Amino acid sequence: MSHILIAGKDWQARALLRAQLLDEGFDAEAQGTISEAVATLGAGAKLPDLFIADISASDNPSADVEALAAMARKLPIWVVASRTYIIEKGLRGHGFEMILLRPVDVNELVDQIKKRLGGYREIE
Repeated sequence: MSHILIAGKDWQARALLRAQLLDEGFDAEAQGTISEAVATLGAGAKLPDLFIADISASDNPSADVEALAAMARKLPIWVVASRTYIIEKGLRGHGFEMILLRPVDVNELVDQIKKRLGGYREIE
């Protein structure tokens, strides 16, 4: 079973994505902030198969991007950001596997995750 870590301040988006992933059979864990998630991983926690980090509501997105970029060498990271942050700061070149722009359709995101991690079932 694939383990997915979700982090970000938007608790509603985090809870909805986690609930859908659990319903699809994934092991999904959520953290309230990216810094909490990175600290947990840095303390020796088992690395997830995928880390989804929402920086769109971050108090310090630059610090979060820096911490995530360091982790991107160890695990696949998908970053969710606002279009404004992408345009102003740019997220390319940090080693992130995917950069998603808000608003994100949760059903489409779950489908992308299933394709990435396996367990995807085509509807016949």
